[in-house]
Amino acid sequence: TARAACCGTRTATSASISTTNATSLILGHRDPQVTAALQAQAEKGTAFANPTEPEVELASLLTAALPSLQRLRFTNSGTEGVALALRAARAFTGKSKIAKTEGAYHGTSDHASISVTLRVSEAGMPSSQGLTAKTLDDMIIIPFNDAAAARRIIEQHGDDLAAVIVEPVMAGIGYVPAEAAFLEALREACDGQRTLLIFDEVQTLRMAPGGAQQWYDVVPDMSCLGKIIGGGMPVGAFGGRADVMAAFDATEGAPAIPHGGTFNGNPMTMQAGLATMRQLTPEVYERINERGETLRHQLRKWRAAPGCRFASAASRRSSACKLTDRPVTTYRSAQGQDEALRQKLFLHLLNEGIT
Repeated sequence: TARAACCGTRTATSASISTTNATSLILGHRDPQVTAALQAQAEKGTAFANPTEPEVELASLLTAALPSLQRLRFTNSGTEGVALALRAARAFTGKSKIAKTEGAYHGTSDHASISVTLRVSEAGMPSSQGLTAKTLDDMIIIPFNDAAAARRIIEQHGDDLAAVIVEPVMAGIGYVPAEAAFLEALREACDGQRTLLIFDEVQTLRMAPGGAQQWYDVVPDMSCLGKIIGGGMPVGAFGGRADVMAAFDATEGAPAIPHGGTFNGNPMTMQAGLATMRQLTPEVYERINERGETLRHQLRKWRAAPGCRFASAASRRSSACKLTDRPVTTYRSAQGQDEALRQKLFLHLLNEGIT
C-alpha cells in the first residue's frame, strides 16, 4: 500500500515541484534559447540604472496576453509584486482591509503571512513572528471554493475591504483548482463593494497564454506574476487597470506610490523571460497539458488499485497528491493526510535521487 502511494506520488512531486524549481522552469533546465539569451546579454552588460529594451518587450508581451494588464511593473519576486498590488489597492480605494483565502500562500510580506499554515486550528492566525496586531486586524479570511460564504464575508466587510486576493489554483494545498462559480462570485461581490479583485497568477500563468483569468474567463482588477516570466531568473511583476496603476506614474511629479529598485527589470532576467515566453505558443501549452493528462491518467489507475489510498488534485498544468481517502477540493479537505506515510514517501524520493 505504501509502495503504491509512493509510486503514484513520485511522478507528481518530481514533475510539478523539484525538477522545475517550484514551477519556475516551464521549459526545464538549460533551455538552449534561454541560455543563449543570457550569454548574449552578459556580453552587453548585466545591470543598468534605466529601463532597457528587453524590459519594454517583455512588458508588452505580458500586457498583450493577460486581459487584466493595462499597465505593468516589474519587481524581483512574487512577494514584492503582491505587497505592491495590495498597497495599490489600499491607495486606490481608500480602504485598509485585505481578504485572502485560508491556507493560501502569497509570498512572505506582512499581509500575506496570515492564515498560511495548514493547521486548521490556526487558519486565521499569523504564520510568522514579528507581525503587528494591526496587520492581523486588517486581514479577512474567506474559505476557498465556498462561493456563498465568500460573498457573505465580502459584503459584510465591504466598507473597509480594499481587495480580495486569490490564487485561481491553490498550489499550497496541492494544486486544487477553484470552481468557476467561486471566482465568478468573488468578481460579482467585489464589483458590488468597490473592492478590487487581485489574482495571484505567479503559478497559474502556466494554465494558458493568458493565465487562469483567460482559462476561467474571469478578469481581475490586478494580477501578480512571477516564476515562468523570468525564465529561471529572480523576477516578479504586478499590474492591472490603468486607473489603479496610475498611482505609480511619475511623469508629472512625485507618484502617489513610489516604487523603485536596483534590480527591477534587470536585463538578464528580462532576456531570459523573453526567451521563455516567446516559446510558449498555444501548441506548446497543449503539449504540456497532454503530458500532464498522461500523468493524471496513470495516477487514476494507481488510485483504483486495491489498498492504494491517496487523493489527487490537478489543474490544467499541475498535479499533486494527498495521502488521504477524501477528495481534495478545499483548504480543509486537504488536511489529515497520513503524515507517517508522507515521511516514508519523502525518504523514498530522496533514495531514488529526486530532491
